Parts: sequence; structure tokens; C-alpha cells
Amino acid sequence: MINQEKKEQIKKRLEDTKLSLEAEIKKLETPVDVGDFPGEDDNTDESTATFNQRSAAASLREVLTNTEAAISKLDKGTYGICEDCGEEISQGLLEVAPETRLCQSCNKKNVVKT
Repeated sequence: MINQEKKEQIKKRLEDTKLSLEAEIKKLETPVDVGDFPGEDDNTDESTATFNQRSAAASLREVLTNTEAAISKLDKGTYGICEDCGEEISQGLLEVAPETRLCQSCNKKNVVKT
């Protein structure tokens, strides 16, 4: 079981991560402009860059969602409980990935399913 001091440290870390993710997502969602000099590859370059940025932003949004859920669980007192089996998530795993929703066993099962 994670003590209160550790929970506060994890919450601070999650809140810092949340702010960082929000800033990075906002930056990635800013339209790409490759310059003012017209050329035949301009539209392709901008389209490719926009696609790459949107893909990166989508991945970060998933991490942000998990981070926000972890913060909410800390507030509710349900942090560190696996969403699949209801068992405690190991403190070691929570220290490495504080936004995790699953214990190590359930995480392995879900990886095998996909």
C-alpha cells in the first residue's frame, strides 16, 4: 500500500506531466507552415508534417487521458487499484508509470490480446 507522502509525490508528478502534455499537444495541433516560397512540394510537405503532428498529438492525448484518470483516482482514494482484476498495482510499477491503470499481470494479458 502506498503511503500518503508517496501519493502526494505521485500526484505532483502527474500534475506536472499533465501540464507538459497539454502544452505539447497544443503545440502539435498548431498548423504547419513550411515557408512562404511556393514550390510543387509545399502541399505535400505541409500535409505530411500535419499528419505526423496529429498522430503524435493523438498518442499524447491517450497518455493525458490516463494521467487525468490517475489524478482523479488519487482524489477519490482508488489510485493503485487495477481496473481489470481489482488487485493492488505494485508500488514499483506505479513509480515507473504512475498513470498505469492495470497491474502487471493484467497488462501482460492485454498485450497478448492485441
